[in-house]
Amino acid sequence: MNLLHPTGQPMNVIAVSPHADDAEYGAGSLLTALSARGHRVGIALMTGSNEMRMAEAKSAASMLGADLVADASGRDGTLDVTPARVRWLEERISAADLVLAPHPDDTHQDHRTTAAVVRAALRRTPVSLAWYRTPSSGQSFTPTAFSPITPEGAEGRRRALKEHRSQADRTYLQPEHLALKDAWFGWLSGQPAAEPFEVVRYMLY
Repeated sequence: MNLLHPTGQPMNVIAVSPHADDAEYGAGSLLTALSARGHRVGIALMTGSNEMRMAEAKSAASMLGADLVADASGRDGTLDVTPARVRWLEERISAADLVLAPHPDDTHQDHRTTAAVVRAALRRTPVSLAWYRTPSSGQSFTPTAFSPITPEGAEGRRRALKEHRSQADRTYLQPEHLALKDAWFGWLSGQPAAEPFEVVRYMLY
């Protein structure tokens, strides 16, 4: 599917990331590809209070060709659903054409909270929504759309994840883990490698 706005203009795609590195892990290749095709790509970071991780997030976003905005009140491990947080996100994603966010079935509480905030922020809009997979996604994550991973997309994701130096020892960021994940979802979709998404709603123009 060639993503285009009905006016023929580039689409505005925003990935909502609970922590610095989640969006890159779950959708980094797709974001790289969309940016390269001229679409507007952004990352909305829900936990922007850690200066070191913010610096890493900014560098990583630039590797994807994405703009970064962050909620400075959000702290790792303590995200909750509040009217202020919903309003903050609503102002940043209500004009998007497509929003990507972590699946609500997730063992990390910040990921579950982010999914809830996203749903609340989009409740009165026609914005398309799809969940991406994180290392802690639950068993109910059921991919219904796949983005083939091109060499360019894989390189953009690799460069972005490399910027998260404070997380370098994480198992899920190791090349062998990413290769296995890519190959598995590629096999499910008939591609050599792919990123999986679960579509919640998609506007057909």
